[in-house]
Amino acid sequence: MKTNKSYSSYLVRLGRRYDLHKVFTDFLEMIVCALSMGAMEERYLEIVRQYEKPEAYALSEAFGALVLEMDNGGEGLKDCFGDFFMEHLSHGRNGQFFTPQPVCDLMAQIAQPAKFGERVADCCCGSGRLLFAAAKLNRNALFFGSDIDRTCCLMCLINLCLNGLLGEVAWMNTLSNDFYAAWRVELHPEHGMPYIRQIGEEESYMLLKMPEAKKQLPVPEPEVEEQPTQQLLFEF
Repeated sequence: MKTNKSYSSYLVRLGRRYDLHKVFTDFLEMIVCALSMGAMEERYLEIVRQYEKPEAYALSEAFGALVLEMDNGGEGLKDCFGDFFMEHLSHGRNGQFFTPQPVCDLMAQIAQPAKFGERVADCCCGSGRLLFAAAKLNRNALFFGSDIDRTCCLMCLINLCLNGLLGEVAWMNTLSNDFYAAWRVELHPEHGMPYIRQIGEEESYMLLKMPEAKKQLPVPEPEVEEQPTQQLLFEF
């Protein structure tokens, strides 16, 4: 049966019984599990078992509603998470006011990532709006984001995967280079569709590899010693 209910209405309703932040985080993590092609099935079941059967079904309906909203009339690249997060969860704490999408679009047009290369990055990605803005100019790039807030990382990760944008999202402190976890969006080797795979710091592109760590990696006779370089907003 078709419904015009937004995904957020399901979460708000569940939030009356449970903590809304928990419901939202569980919802995000369930989606990540679902998009990992069975690799995180145990974690998915662990989350679902915390809810009664009708509530778990409501979360699956919320996922369906989210996909319809993100389709955005066939154009995609619509951030359905950011406004909900700011209104219901962050309330502007810790400076978590996400940049309005029109401003992100203007910044992307000024930077012109399509002219820079094949990789674009945002070291404080939030829900991924700047990466969306860059994707409007060049969807074929690889997109990299990082954030100190795990919930933001999950929002950005889902936004990339459901829009078919490949790349990496790292949960880390980019100022201190402390790394907590990361996920990669890539094409599945068998099915050829975007899926999520959790990675370690040895595979991360967003983690700044310091000279001490680089000495442990096999490097084919470099002419000069490599120095760490800072990640740029759009291209690296």
